[in-house]
Amino acid sequence: MTLRPLRRADRAVSRDEALAALDDAPFAVVSTVCEDGTPYGVPLSFVRRGESLYFHATNEGGLKAKCFRRDARVCATAVTDVRAFFEGGDFSTTYRSALAFGRMREVTDSVEFKRALVDLCMKYVPGHKGDIGRAMKAEGPRTAVWALDIDELSGKSRPGPVR
Repeated sequence: MTLRPLRRADRAVSRDEALAALDDAPFAVVSTVCEDGTPYGVPLSFVRRGESLYFHATNEGGLKAKCFRRDARVCATAVTDVRAFFEGGDFSTTYRSALAFGRMREVTDSVEFKRALVDLCMKYVPGHKGDIGRAMKAEGPRTAVWALDIDELSGKSRPGPVR
């Protein structure tokens, strides 16, 4: 994969800042391509561990799984800290964003699978830590976990006005 240069290179952030934007984002849009060449982007909940993003899905099929299996190359886009403002006669928006490029793989290792689900639950509903095991037992047979192993990563940031 070849990372495209940023048009606004002055807004580029470090790798660590791009990873932090991923960690803070509530979801990511994962983009792939259908068999007929139609682009397909789907918003998914996710959690990052190291250089991988983990996504919860169903194992009962569906378009995204079909696309991932046919061509594993994807791009995940995450944006956080979005706020519109008006300053100096111009409208603009603050944000932090990250683009993660890589290949999707279905997680089949039971330890990695369970750990990803626990991490997802702790990200989104940490107050229900005690319920995770029961939920995994009930939903596990219908659950799939996909991992995007990051090959390329870029991020940008636009701070807001100083107040």
